[in-house]
Amino acid sequence: MDPQELIKQAEKKVSSSGGLFSRMLGSSSFQLEDAADLYMQAGNAYRLKKDSLQAGKAFEKAADLQKKSEAKDEAANTLVEAYKAYRTSEFADAARTLNEAIHMFTLRGQFRRAAQYQMDLAQLYETELNDGKAALQAYQSAGDWFNEDRAEALSCKAYIKYAELSGLEGEYHQAIEAFEKVAKLSMNSNLSKWSLKDYFFKAVFCALALQDAVAAQMQLDKYISWDSSFEATKEYEYLSAFVSAARDGDEQTFTDKLYEYDKFAKLDNWKTTIGLRIKQGMDVPEDDLLL
Repeated sequence: MDPQELIKQAEKKVSSSGGLFSRMLGSSSFQLEDAADLYMQAGNAYRLKKDSLQAGKAFEKAADLQKKSEAKDEAANTLVEAYKAYRTSEFADAARTLNEAIHMFTLRGQFRRAAQYQMDLAQLYETELNDGKAALQAYQSAGDWFNEDRAEALSCKAYIKYAELSGLEGEYHQAIEAFEKVAKLSMNSNLSKWSLKDYFFKAVFCALALQDAVAAQMQLDKYISWDSSFEATKEYEYLSAFVSAARDGDEQTFTDKLYEYDKFAKLDNWKTTIGLRIKQGMDVPEDDLLL
């Protein structure tokens, strides 16, 4: 059906719901519900036409009517539909509607569901809106809510995203703390314990990005005390070489070892980015570091 015709029908329902006769009969709430349903149909019709903007607007109008008729759960779900419609092109509107839905889920005590959508929101901030600060807050909230719900695997996934983004944003102390938090949560899990060496690696890289080889060495020693098997890994061997090169200001050795490591374990984008920052920091004259 034509979405514009559905919207006209919805508007008539809304107008008639405010009349004295409707209020006396107590039928205004039913009319609002019917109008909301018509807006939902219009939203889906716009979706079929690939008109994401109008679809999102229709779903938002449906959610507003559902809130007025005290159908709060339905309103939150409809706001998620608005987010999905906006998600293809209207990124700011997508974030706004999903934020509202998440808030409504938390008010209803649905923290597990809120956390799942908070991950989507964080990714939207990070990849489409380039708002690192908002993305960090969303990842941290998602991790905290999953953790409270004892969903440790999901919690760690959110905290890892928080840690990695903190590092990319230059918040290295914050990143180190987060990587260590994930490591501690993973130590007693047979499924995730194998990832410890990667968390340790990234935490040490963050210390090196701060041009603090002494702190990086202290971290290496600490992580051995947490997991004695770490000392026998290739990751520990390479980290020791990186720390030594950074301490000596030996940029060439650092570069050579980074190339070797890439052949051993293929540097991902995060390690490549932070590795280049460490290398660039080694180019800075000591006098400049003191300024």
